[in-house]
Amino acid sequence: MLIPKWLAERFGLTSTPKGRGLLEELCWIQYCVYALFRLQDDLVDGDADDPTVAVTTNHLLVEASGCAARQFGGGSPFWSIFQGTIDATSRTMVRLDRLQRTPDRPPGIERKLYAELSACLKIASAGVALATGREHEWSARISPALDRLAVAMQILDDLSDLSDDLRSGQINYAAWYLGRPVFGSSLEATEAVVASNLATTDRLWGLLGEVLEELDEATRGLGRDLCPRTHDFLREYRAGVVGLGERIQGSRMAVLGIEAVA
Repeated sequence: MLIPKWLAERFGLTSTPKGRGLLEELCWIQYCVYALFRLQDDLVDGDADDPTVAVTTNHLLVEASGCAARQFGGGSPFWSIFQGTIDATSRTMVRLDRLQRTPDRPPGIERKLYAELSACLKIASAGVALATGREHEWSARISPALDRLAVAMQILDDLSDLSDDLRSGQINYAAWYLGRPVFGSSLEATEAVVASNLATTDRLWGLLGEVLEELDEATRGLGRDLCPRTHDFLREYRAGVVGLGERIQGSRMAVLGIEAVA
């Protein structure tokens, strides 16, 4: 939610009351779409069995569409982005759920799917770019950079959810990367392989290296010339990822009874 606000400031959208109103509407549209897919994710995972949840997701989509209609005409390219990103996220949710229950899968396929999974989170930024005449920057720089950022954040989310996902029967990308090519005959055995590789190999830094690669590409796309605040945020976020790796490595050494060398 911060990135569309920073883009709006940079592109001058917030310099008028009308522009500030448009930004508020775009953020509300983004929130409705985000909430919609959070609920759909609960339905896919089986965490929600209340039939009213499906009705609520429909109401959220209607609300988002209505807000967008007040701001963009029927011929605006915003609509193809709006519908296209929602379709991509919806389609990819189901595909990923099926994929992550299969250990034997092509390497790296999830990195592409993670960008599609988070496609709907680009709606507000797209609206800001189109409303300020930045269509070229959107297609050439902003959209690809947001895809990269989404992949980085999803891999970190996988790392955070490692144990919970394995226990629910899902081998997310972090688990697949840390456990390949050997997976146990049960989820418990798979978790043991992942934990062993995490503790005794450099695979953690290989995984975080992929995160840093995605962040570096996002930072280049959303450079200081385009949006200084987003650029600075991404550089700080990168430092945080490196710090996270060092903390995990320190914990790993403590578990193994090894003292970190200063």
